[in-house]
Amino acid sequence: MRGNHLLDRIGPFERWRRTHSEKGQWGYHQEMLTAPSLRRPTLRDEYAREASGVNLLSQDYLTLSTHPEVRRAIVETLETYGPHSGGSPVVAGETSLSAQLRDELAGLTGMKDVVLFPTGWAAGFGAVNALVRRSDHVVVDELTHACMQEAIAASRSPNVTRFPHLDNESVRSTLRRIRSGDSKNGILVITESLFSLNSDTPDLADLQRICHDHDAVLLVDSAHDIGVMGPNGHGVAAQQGMRGQLDLVVGSFSKVFATNGGYLAANSDTVTQYVRYFGSTHMFSSALTPLQTAAALAAARVITSEEGGRRRAAVMRNAEILRKELGKATGSTLLGQPSPIVPLAVDSLAVGREAMAIAQSNGVLLHLLEFPIVPRRQARYRLQLTSSHEPAELVEAASILAEAIATAWQRHGAAENPVVSTT
Repeated sequence: MRGNHLLDRIGPFERWRRTHSEKGQWGYHQEMLTAPSLRRPTLRDEYAREASGVNLLSQDYLTLSTHPEVRRAIVETLETYGPHSGGSPVVAGETSLSAQLRDELAGLTGMKDVVLFPTGWAAGFGAVNALVRRSDHVVVDELTHACMQEAIAASRSPNVTRFPHLDNESVRSTLRRIRSGDSKNGILVITESLFSLNSDTPDLADLQRICHDHDAVLLVDSAHDIGVMGPNGHGVAAQQGMRGQLDLVVGSFSKVFATNGGYLAANSDTVTQYVRYFGSTHMFSSALTPLQTAAALAAARVITSEEGGRRRAAVMRNAEILRKELGKATGSTLLGQPSPIVPLAVDSLAVGREAMAIAQSNGVLLHLLEFPIVPRRQARYRLQLTSSHEPAELVEAASILAEAIATAWQRHGAAENPVVSTT
């Protein structure tokens, strides 16, 4: 797509997109016609074709969007504060609920202070944007989320190293190299506690030690695990004995807290006050609405309750079931470890697209991730679980998806090939 006119040169993309959409092989921008938390919600694409089935594409890990306490909090807050924040957090956009939510998040993360952001993306971008200067160094896992990658680019630092996924030794050697030639500028190391494309985790204790040994700061994105994994919902950091001991933690509300929003947690109010002022996505965005704040606050209180523990156990049970059934049905070993995310890599984009369409027509709602979410010419399904999924429907979904992939391979003339990739 080349050319000197910004708008004319994008035409080939739309023709390519529409070709796949007409075939029912374009999974982006479908509309949800019912609440995603329903047992068999309904999607509609741009050609008004509808599909209903087991929902493996929505993010509501503990199914808190339907929780009566969450919904009651939203209704009561609407009566008290109305639907709109009315301003940036720095210009009276927050309410007394905001302080309560910050306290709950500090408890979940084990950190001392929290900054709220309008989205999880804004939290990751704003934290990096505030802290990294042009002369600083950034060392980032190659699979870290786009919000971090965009923030790194916006920092205009030329000193960026992307290390192989989960390779702590590469981080160690990189930091040693940097410090041998630069003892004056900062170093930010960025990773995730649960990577959403692979469902895998780094050794956080080792990585934090490496950072401390080289006067580097570690930023961990915990968007997918805080609330749904670890003892009391405290996340992967707590599983690894690192709760409250990481330098910086970024999180999102959209996976577990039944609303949009995000946060940065730190062990110093010096850090949080600085980010409040210099984090562009905090200062120059409207604050979380009172309704979002109320939803996240009510959800946080369920997360830390006994009921939250039961819901987390249901999610992990469902993860074990779906991984086992998909493994049997496809004959492959799945990526990563049990979590609310079950990633399934497909060796062919064409097969992945067609299998998605077949599966949806047979009662399984899922989404195929393509570039730019994954590298060019790669594809994978990111199947997302909730506490409300029943074992029987997951067994059925695994069978339907495996058959859809096998059928798609046959239609594309593959004689002998794996159903899915194991790498």
